[in-house]
Amino acid sequence: MESIWTKEALPHYPALWGDIHTDVLVVGGGIAGLLCGYFLTEAGVPCVLAERGKITGGNTRFTTAKITAQHGLCYDKLLRRFGTENAQLYLQANLAAIEEYEALSRKFPCDFSRQDHFVYARAGVQKLETELAALEQLGYPGEFVRELPLPFPVSGAVRFPDQAQFHPLKLLHGIASRLTIYEDTPVNRLEPGCAVTEHGRIHYEKAIVATHFPILNRHGLYFLKMYQSRSYVMALGGLPKVYGMYLDESEKGLSIRGVGDTMLLGGGGHRTGKRGAGWAGLENAAQQYFPQGKILGRWAAQ
Repeated sequence: MESIWTKEALPHYPALWGDIHTDVLVVGGGIAGLLCGYFLTEAGVPCVLAERGKITGGNTRFTTAKITAQHGLCYDKLLRRFGTENAQLYLQANLAAIEEYEALSRKFPCDFSRQDHFVYARAGVQKLETELAALEQLGYPGEFVRELPLPFPVSGAVRFPDQAQFHPLKLLHGIASRLTIYEDTPVNRLEPGCAVTEHGRIHYEKAIVATHFPILNRHGLYFLKMYQSRSYVMALGGLPKVYGMYLDESEKGLSIRGVGDTMLLGGGGHRTGKRGAGWAGLENAAQQYFPQGKILGRWAAQ
């Protein structure tokens, strides 16, 4: 089964044949590359986007499509590791991004809606209290919630009000129509001022590499220092509507949110190449907590 987002068909774009010139080259046609290209174009900067396959063909079409500044219980860790100023910058940047997505949704309708987001715990509240103390230090009104409308007991949750969710491919369909895009155009080599592709060269002043994994392997050897994690999502129908977005503070827990009449159930994640709960864990959770749910789709992100 495929992601529910792929029901939104995007147009295809030609491959590059020959040599061209541009001010900025964007490599990678996922949400990061497309947004870079869009904001450059809006600022009047000539740019070209090169994608090795089809735009939004990678992790972008496998997202849970939440827009939130609450990425687990992260702010206590950010405070301790990077200090108050940097933790505040991280928080403010993510909150500003939600506002920017909302502005984009007015230009490109994409089922954008504001939703509260909750990170919950199932075994004690100490981690939640520590996170709330960190948020208070950062001046953000995080809220402790004792009960949630979930089919299992929780110790409590930290609530971030007014976060958001959207349909990513609907947004990117509109954005892509404003850009110069070459699909089926893998960048095989980046030279100073020139990208070498299968059937031509792109001469540029600046380049942005917006690929999921780095394609520049000479400086820093980042590909040796990084690893990928795999996470799983199932779309379930035939259940009551879900209001709000819910994430377990434990990496082995469940993520739950609604899309219209559909529920997205996430979990079973593990480091790629290692054993983990995977689909079996998610299927067991669906059977245990949502036995009336009908599987409408499933996908995995990496």
